Amino acid sequence: MRRRISNDQISAKIARVRRGLVLRANSLLITIYGDAIAPRNQSVWLGSLITLMEPFGLSSRLVRTSAFRLTADDWFTATRLGRRSFYGLSDTGQQRVQHADRRIYEFDLPAWDGHWTLALLDLKMRASARQHLRRELLWEGFGQVLPNLYAHPHADPLSLQEILKAAKAEDQVAVLQASSIEGYSRKPLQAIMRDTFKLMEVELAWKQFIARFAPVVEDLPDLSQAEAFFVRTLLIHEYRRVLLRDPNLPEALLPADWPGIQAKALCETLYRGLLGSSESFLHALVETSDGALMTTPASIARRLA
Repeated sequence: MRRRISNDQISAKIARVRRGLVLRANSLLITIYGDAIAPRNQSVWLGSLITLMEPFGLSSRLVRTSAFRLTADDWFTATRLGRRSFYGLSDTGQQRVQHADRRIYEFDLPAWDGHWTLALLDLKMRASARQHLRRELLWEGFGQVLPNLYAHPHADPLSLQEILKAAKAEDQVAVLQASSIEGYSRKPLQAIMRDTFKLMEVELAWKQFIARFAPVVEDLPDLSQAEAFFVRTLLIHEYRRVLLRDPNLPEALLPADWPGIQAKALCETLYRGLLGSSESFLHALVETSDGALMTTPASIARRLA
């Protein structure tokens, strides 16, 4: 018999963190799996997923439908044990969340070496293949400079290789490295990057993120385990949503007082304060095809090393 999250486990004050957010079941499930399930590589009982999603206002019908759709889209694999359904990440799903994981939890990026990674697509590539690759490159943080040219200042070579291999596009994409020539003004590049990555929209999104989550810092000591999970999930969900639109440009190319720097520090502070209590909550509530959810794996603890 599954345990429920009662309404009084999420106080009205903490529930306000959710106010104004449009939460879609598919996207929220991906956040929960990427943040808490993928490092454990376990399959979770559908009943546990329904319980976890209740505080976010998502019905059991929506959760069932989303789990089915994510399985059809090769995010999940489904297993039946008796009358129960269990959902784990597929190989493709694992790869996708691992790529995002490298960006979300890298709170300290290495200093920029001045080089850009460029991906130049063959113009003869089929439209459907080009559209698929475009989606994967944008997810990885590349900016589309031209219809067939994408750029990234901190690209992960392994992730890019995996994307091209999965898309069977290794022979249709040239990967190049570029850097500015000394003595030329950076102003044109700053303007191009501002337009390419829609930095004004990203800046506004970061300011909204800070306004939503900064008040929670002082409440950290008083949160219940259920509230810690609730805030942790919304924190990573919204952080991921903005971060995957933010190219992590070097400070030299960013506007002054870029709020993304403050947002990243805020996310790290909150995640550090929420992790222990939220992990205890998940371990007590979630059932998997192996039995109980495993205790916090090293891969999660290393996020805050």
